[in-house]
Amino acid sequence: MIRVVKVGGSLLDWPELPVVLDAWLKEQPSASNILISGGGRHVDVIRQTSGSSSLNDETAHWLAIDAMSSNSRWLADFLPNTAFISTYAELQSAAANNSCRRIVFDVKEFLREHESKLPGSVLPHDWTATSDSIAARVAEALGADELVLLKSADPPTESITALAERGFVDRYFPAFDRCRFRRRFVNLRRFVVSSGVSKANSPGRSSDR
Repeated sequence: MIRVVKVGGSLLDWPELPVVLDAWLKEQPSASNILISGGGRHVDVIRQTSGSSSLNDETAHWLAIDAMSSNSRWLADFLPNTAFISTYAELQSAAANNSCRRIVFDVKEFLREHESKLPGSVLPHDWTATSDSIAARVAEALGADELVLLKSADPPTESITALAERGFVDRYFPAFDRCRFRRRFVNLRRFVVSSGVSKANSPGRSSDR
C-alpha cells in the first residue's frame, strides 16, 4: 500500500509536530508513507509579494517550490526512521520495492523534470495549485492507494468542490476527484498521542501552500 501524506505548512512551526507526526504515523495501517511538506511562512511571504509587486505567477510558483524543498529537508531531519528522496526515479523504485516505510519526498525535481509529461491532471503554475494539489499529483503519478492531507483545522463535511470554494483545499484540487486513491483530511492538532496527552487546541498561523 502506498500512502501520500501532505504535512501542511500551518503545522511546520508547531513545536509538537515531530512527536505528534511520529505517533500518528505509527497508528496508521501499514503502508509506504510518502511525506510531502507544505510551504508555510516562506510561501506566505512569496504570496504577499506576488500580490503587491511585478513578481509573476511562474516565478512565484518556483520560488514556492524552493521553499517546499527546503522544508522537506528539515522535515526529514527531525522525523525518526525516515528516508529522504529527491528524485522521482528513486521514489518510484522505493515505492515499487516497498523498501522504505517512511519517505520525505522533495518534489522539486519531480515538478521540474517529470510532472508536465505524465498523464493526468497537469498542474498550473499559479496560486490555484498549492501543496494540496502537488501531493495529489504525486499520488496520481504513483498510483497511490491513499492521500492524506494533514492540516490545522477540522474539515467541513462538504464536497471537494465546496471545500475548494471555502479555501480548505486549493482551487485546483477538485481536478483529482476522479482519481482512484482514497482521500482523508486530518486535523493533526487534534490527534491524541497514545500516552493520553492531547496535542489539540493550537491554532495554525501559516498557510498550507
